[in-house]
Amino acid sequence: MGRYGVPIDRVKKAAKDRLGRAASTFSEAYTAGLNWKNNSELSNWLTDHFSNQHATVVSKVMDAEYLRTHIGGSWHRICDGGHSLAGCWRAVSESFPDYSILDKVGEAANEYWKDLVTPRGMPIIIFDQAERLNEYLKHLDCVNLAQLIGGEICGVSLYCNWNDPAKLVASSSSIECSGMVYANVIAPLIGLIGIGRAFFLLRKSERKEIQGLINPALRGRTRGASILAISVVPGGFLLHLSSGIVVCLAHNYVWEKGAENKETILKTLKGCLGILEMKQEFPEPVMLAKHPPSAPR
Repeated sequence: MGRYGVPIDRVKKAAKDRLGRAASTFSEAYTAGLNWKNNSELSNWLTDHFSNQHATVVSKVMDAEYLRTHIGGSWHRICDGGHSLAGCWRAVSESFPDYSILDKVGEAANEYWKDLVTPRGMPIIIFDQAERLNEYLKHLDCVNLAQLIGGEICGVSLYCNWNDPAKLVASSSSIECSGMVYANVIAPLIGLIGIGRAFFLLRKSERKEIQGLINPALRGRTRGASILAISVVPGGFLLHLSSGIVVCLAHNYVWEKGAENKETILKTLKGCLGILEMKQEFPEPVMLAKHPPSAPR
């Protein structure tokens, strides 16, 4: 028991529930607010404050193919072969062949970080020609620091709701919706982990009813779609992030109130049906009207 007679377990459970709700709200708002414009805005801020973009011997080797042919234009990283993990290591090895392994790892990490923090980020798969890819696939193939930060935030959200399959499905469905719309490959992967964990918990439980996850999945999808509406609001990343939090809270309130009203309506209907069934089983006796005796003739 606590100081005021409140059970400690009850307080911990309430605090954990509130923390899980807050983490889910912030992660969904962050993912939805990280559209292509805001991604560039946040990435440029991160670049200015957390990296040194001066050209080095290694960066020139990494950009050698682009400087020679200008392949890919501003998307040259996904096709010049110098900006993959292997290309970065090869550039360091060519620039500093006498360095030790640890020194080469440090140089490679520094150069990779310099490009990862920028809006274009670093590619996942290297293609022959970037011109054949549409804009969506180009964004989908690149990962930057802003997206990785969102992945960490989504991971915290999943951790806070790790043992609640309904909350896992709702939050994962919402971040997957936003991630797929804005070609953020990190968010859908985190969402798949959450959905997989929810199905694992469901199989482990005694109920094993997959239908119980339909309502949380629908809630997450509609919430994600509602938060995406903030993109029509003029402004930058911080404004969209704040608007997303407000929309998420409003959606939760409306959904929960709607669920309460639905339960009340269903309870009332069940009560009415029960009364009708009782009346059918036990019909009221028919009362015959008493007629006054007829007068003698």
